[in-house]
Amino acid sequence: MDNSKIVVKKIISLTLAFSFLVMSFTGLMLYIVPKGKIAYWANWKMLGLTKTQYADIHITTMILFLVVTIWHIYYNWKPLISYIKNSAKKITFFKKELLIALGLNVLFVAGTLSGIQPFQSVLDLNDNIKSYWEREYGSPPYGHAEESSLQSFSRRIGVDTQEAMELLKENNIKVESSKQKLLDISNQNNIAPKVIYDIIKQKRTSKNDVKVDFLGRKILD
Repeated sequence: MDNSKIVVKKIISLTLAFSFLVMSFTGLMLYIVPKGKIAYWANWKMLGLTKTQYADIHITTMILFLVVTIWHIYYNWKPLISYIKNSAKKITFFKKELLIALGLNVLFVAGTLSGIQPFQSVLDLNDNIKSYWEREYGSPPYGHAEESSLQSFSRRIGVDTQEAMELLKENNIKVESSKQKLLDISNQNNIAPKVIYDIIKQKRTSKNDVKVDFLGRKILD
């Protein structure tokens, strides 16, 4: 084998190893991230990256991994074929090593789909982690609330839009227009959409508070 092929094989092997490590790391991060609505609502980050960024890296690295894997198989086709040949040098699909490798993959797929242990425990832990994040950050008042304009959002939670803008400005949050999305406002001010909601919600709650005496009767100021 000439030097150029040796160099290419080394590059392929090293790229395969590095892409595997990146995919494993991003896969682990995606295992522990909050649910989408919570991650976007709380502007969740881990090691400086958002859920979307981890997912994007995982996808692009997976493509690299697949391409390099095919290339790796091409250069190692003869050794791979030898793994499924019997003592007579004939290909057989009943060789012990092949059946064990295939069986392990079938076990993991079937075990996950059927919900048997220990596969179900792995899935349950994933649910528990996501539930923890939801308790930690809370849920948005409705799905994809961060994509709503401030005007639409304030109306849906029962707050006057102009008052909502004033509340945010009082808290040093820059708002250019009521047509701005909550997500844009939060990015512009480097805060989570949840913070905007908490400010408006706190004022709304205080406005709706009614003083009562010990008999539960309304007290007039």
